[in-house]
Amino acid sequence: MTKTNIIIAVFIILIAAAGAYIFVIGDDKKAVQEAADLYIKAVRDRNFDIIYNLNASSQKRRLFVLKDSSADRDELLKRAYNEHKALFDSAQPVFGFNAIWVEKFIFITDMNYKIVDVVMERNIDNPTAFYRKRIDAAVVVEVEYKKKDTAPIYDGKNIKKAVYLVKMIHIWNITRAVKGVVVDDKWLFKGIAIQKDGNIVYWE
Repeated sequence: MTKTNIIIAVFIILIAAAGAYIFVIGDDKKAVQEAADLYIKAVRDRNFDIIYNLNASSQKRRLFVLKDSSADRDELLKRAYNEHKALFDSAQPVFGFNAIWVEKFIFITDMNYKIVDVVMERNIDNPTAFYRKRIDAAVVVEVEYKKKDTAPIYDGKNIKKAVYLVKMIHIWNITRAVKGVVVDDKWLFKGIAIQKDGNIVYWE
Protein backbone atom coordinates (compact mmCIF):
# COMPACT_ATOMS: atom_id res chain seq x y z
CA MET A 1 0.00 0.00 0.00
CA THR A 2 1.39 3.38 -1.00
CA LYS A 3 1.81 6.28 1.41
CA THR A 4 -1.04 8.12 -0.32
CA ASN A 5 -3.37 5.15 0.10
CA ILE A 6 -2.45 4.86 3.78
CA ILE A 7 -3.24 8.55 4.34
CA ILE A 8 -6.59 8.16 2.54
CA ALA A 9 -7.45 5.06 4.59
CA VAL A 10 -6.61 6.80 7.85
CA PHE A 11 -8.68 9.83 6.79
CA ILE A 12 -11.69 7.62 5.99
CA ILE A 13 -11.37 5.83 9.34
CA LEU A 14 -11.24 9.16 11.17
CA ILE A 15 -14.34 10.42 9.35
CA ALA A 16 -16.20 7.20 10.13
CA ALA A 17 -15.19 7.38 13.80
CA ALA A 18 -16.28 11.02 14.04
CA GLY A 19 -19.60 10.16 12.42
CA ALA A 20 -20.19 7.28 14.82
CA TYR A 21 -19.26 9.51 17.76
CA ILE A 22 -21.72 12.23 16.70
CA PHE A 23 -24.45 9.64 16.14
CA VAL A 24 -24.04 8.06 19.55
CA ILE A 25 -23.71 11.45 21.28
CA GLY A 26 -26.99 12.43 19.63
CA ASP A 27 -28.56 9.27 21.00
CA ASP A 28 -27.14 10.12 24.44
CA LYS A 29 -28.66 13.61 24.30
CA LYS A 30 -32.06 12.03 23.84
CA ALA A 31 -31.44 9.68 26.78
CA VAL A 32 -30.27 12.61 28.93
CA GLN A 33 -33.39 14.63 28.10
CA GLU A 34 -35.67 11.69 28.87
CA ALA A 35 -33.93 11.03 32.21
CA ALA A 36 -34.01 14.70 33.20
CA ASP A 37 -37.69 14.99 32.27
CA LEU A 38 -38.52 11.86 34.27
CA TYR A 39 -36.59 13.16 37.28
CA ILE A 40 -38.24 16.60 37.18
CA LYS A 41 -41.70 15.04 37.03
CA ALA A 42 -40.84 12.63 39.85
CA VAL A 43 -39.68 15.48 42.10
CA ARG A 44 -42.75 17.54 41.20
CA ASP A 45 -45.03 14.59 41.99
CA ARG A 46 -42.97 13.46 45.02
CA ASN A 47 -42.45 9.99 43.53
CA PHE A 48 -39.47 8.99 45.62
CA ASP A 49 -38.95 5.56 44.04
CA ILE A 50 -38.07 7.23 40.73
CA ILE A 51 -36.16 10.03 42.47
CA TYR A 52 -34.02 7.51 44.33
CA ASN A 53 -33.36 5.51 41.17
CA LEU A 54 -32.22 8.57 39.19
CA ASN A 55 -30.27 10.50 41.83
CA ALA A 56 -26.47 10.28 41.66
CA SER A 57 -25.94 10.55 45.41
CA SER A 58 -28.44 7.85 46.33
CA GLN A 59 -27.26 5.54 43.56
CA LYS A 60 -23.63 5.90 44.63
CA ARG A 61 -24.63 4.82 48.13
CA ARG A 62 -26.58 1.91 46.64
CA LEU A 63 -23.57 0.80 44.59
CA PHE A 64 -21.35 0.72 47.66
CA VAL A 65 -23.90 -1.53 49.37
CA LEU A 66 -24.03 -3.83 46.33
CA LYS A 67 -20.24 -4.10 46.35
CA ASP A 68 -20.35 -5.30 49.93
CA SER A 69 -20.61 -9.09 50.13
CA SER A 70 -22.41 -8.91 53.46
CA ALA A 71 -25.25 -11.35 54.02
CA ASP A 72 -27.33 -8.37 55.19
CA ARG A 73 -27.17 -6.69 51.77
CA ASP A 74 -30.96 -6.49 51.38
CA GLU A 75 -31.32 -4.92 54.80
CA LEU A 76 -28.53 -2.43 54.03
CA LEU A 77 -30.21 -1.50 50.74
CA LYS A 78 -33.49 -0.92 52.54
CA ARG A 79 -31.74 1.18 55.18
CA ALA A 80 -29.99 3.30 52.53
CA TYR A 81 -33.31 3.92 50.77
CA ASN A 82 -35.08 4.87 54.00
CA GLU A 83 -32.28 7.21 55.07
CA HIS A 84 -32.37 9.08 51.75
CA LYS A 85 -36.16 9.28 51.86
CA ALA A 86 -36.05 10.67 55.40
CA LEU A 87 -33.58 13.33 54.25
CA PHE A 88 -35.80 14.18 51.28
CA ASP A 89 -38.96 14.39 53.40
CA SER A 90 -37.31 16.53 56.08
CA ALA A 91 -35.45 18.89 53.71
CA GLN A 92 -36.06 22.54 54.54
CA PRO A 93 -37.04 25.18 51.95
CA VAL A 94 -33.61 26.77 51.76
CA PHE A 95 -32.78 27.93 48.25
CA GLY A 96 -29.07 27.21 48.23
CA PHE A 97 -27.60 25.14 45.43
CA ASN A 98 -25.36 23.23 47.82
CA ALA A 99 -28.33 22.34 50.03
CA ILE A 100 -29.48 18.74 50.16
CA TRP A 101 -32.48 18.02 47.93
CA VAL A 102 -32.78 21.67 46.82
CA GLU A 103 -34.58 20.45 43.68
CA LYS A 104 -37.55 19.62 45.92
CA PHE A 105 -38.22 23.36 46.24
CA ILE A 106 -37.54 24.16 42.58
CA PHE A 107 -39.64 21.49 40.86
CA ILE A 108 -43.06 21.95 42.46
CA THR A 109 -46.68 21.28 41.57
CA ASP A 110 -47.43 24.94 40.85
CA MET A 111 -45.10 25.30 37.88
CA ASN A 112 -44.80 24.91 34.14
CA TYR A 113 -41.50 23.85 32.63
CA LYS A 114 -39.85 23.21 29.30
CA ILE A 115 -36.56 21.52 28.45
CA VAL A 116 -34.98 23.75 25.81
CA ASP A 117 -31.52 22.26 25.30
CA VAL A 118 -29.10 19.50 26.26
CA VAL A 119 -25.38 20.30 26.25
CA MET A 120 -22.93 17.41 26.40
CA GLU A 121 -19.78 18.19 28.38
CA ARG A 122 -16.44 16.44 28.52
CA ASN A 123 -15.60 15.07 31.95
CA ILE A 124 -11.94 16.05 32.24
CA ASP A 125 -11.67 14.45 35.68
CA ASN A 126 -12.34 10.99 34.28
CA PRO A 127 -9.67 10.18 31.65
CA THR A 128 -11.00 6.88 30.38
CA ALA A 129 -10.85 5.57 26.83
CA PHE A 130 -14.56 4.96 26.47
CA TYR A 131 -16.30 8.17 25.31
CA ARG A 132 -19.48 7.84 27.34
CA LYS A 133 -17.58 7.75 30.61
CA ARG A 134 -15.96 11.03 29.61
CA ILE A 135 -19.24 12.85 29.03
CA ASP A 136 -21.52 14.65 31.46
CA ALA A 137 -24.48 16.80 30.46
CA ALA A 138 -26.23 20.05 31.30
CA VAL A 139 -29.96 20.25 30.63
CA VAL A 140 -31.36 23.76 30.16
CA VAL A 141 -34.82 24.00 31.73
CA GLU A 142 -37.16 26.99 31.66
CA VAL A 143 -39.53 27.11 34.63
CA GLU A 144 -42.46 29.43 35.30
CA TYR A 145 -44.15 29.40 38.69
CA LYS A 146 -47.94 29.79 38.72
CA LYS A 147 -48.35 31.30 42.19
CA LYS A 148 -46.27 33.80 44.08
CA ASP A 149 -46.88 32.25 47.50
CA THR A 150 -45.64 28.80 46.46
CA ALA A 151 -42.74 29.96 44.24
CA PRO A 152 -39.18 29.49 45.54
CA ILE A 153 -37.52 32.50 47.14
CA TYR A 154 -34.14 33.58 45.80
CA ASP A 155 -32.25 36.63 47.01
CA GLY A 156 -35.23 37.51 49.17
CA LYS A 157 -37.78 37.54 46.34
CA ASN A 158 -40.26 35.04 44.89
CA ILE A 159 -39.22 33.75 41.48
CA LYS A 160 -41.73 33.97 38.66
CA LYS A 161 -39.54 32.70 35.83
CA ALA A 162 -36.04 31.27 35.74
CA VAL A 163 -33.74 29.17 33.58
CA TYR A 164 -31.96 26.35 35.35
CA LEU A 165 -29.05 24.10 34.42
CA VAL A 166 -29.73 20.55 35.51
CA LYS A 167 -26.45 18.66 35.75
CA MET A 168 -26.64 15.01 34.67
CA ILE A 169 -23.99 12.32 35.01
CA HIS A 170 -23.87 8.82 33.56
CA ILE A 171 -23.93 6.09 36.18
CA TRP A 172 -20.70 4.68 34.72
CA ASN A 173 -19.06 7.89 35.90
CA ILE A 174 -19.71 7.01 39.55
CA THR A 175 -18.65 3.37 39.37
CA ARG A 176 -14.92 4.09 39.52
CA ALA A 177 -14.98 3.77 43.30
CA VAL A 178 -17.07 0.61 43.17
CA LYS A 179 -15.51 -1.37 40.35
CA GLY A 180 -16.96 -4.74 39.57
CA VAL A 181 -20.60 -3.81 40.14
CA VAL A 182 -22.81 -4.28 37.08
CA VAL A 183 -25.05 -1.26 36.46
CA ASP A 184 -27.72 -0.23 33.99
CA ASP A 185 -27.00 2.19 31.16
CA LYS A 186 -28.68 5.30 32.57
CA TRP A 187 -28.22 9.00 33.34
CA LEU A 188 -28.57 10.42 36.84
CA PHE A 189 -29.40 13.82 38.34
CA LYS A 190 -26.26 15.35 39.85
CA GLY A 191 -27.22 18.93 40.72
CA ILE A 192 -28.91 22.15 39.67
CA ALA A 193 -27.97 25.80 39.25
CA ILE A 194 -29.56 28.98 37.96
CA GLN A 195 -28.23 29.67 34.47
CA LYS A 196 -27.93 33.45 34.96
CA ASP A 197 -29.05 35.54 37.92
CA GLY A 198 -29.80 38.43 35.57
CA ASN A 199 -32.36 36.38 33.65
CA ILE A 200 -34.59 35.72 36.68
CA VAL A 201 -38.06 37.30 36.59
CA TYR A 202 -39.51 37.95 40.04
CA TRP A 203 -43.10 38.31 41.19
CA GLU A 204 -44.07 41.90 41.98
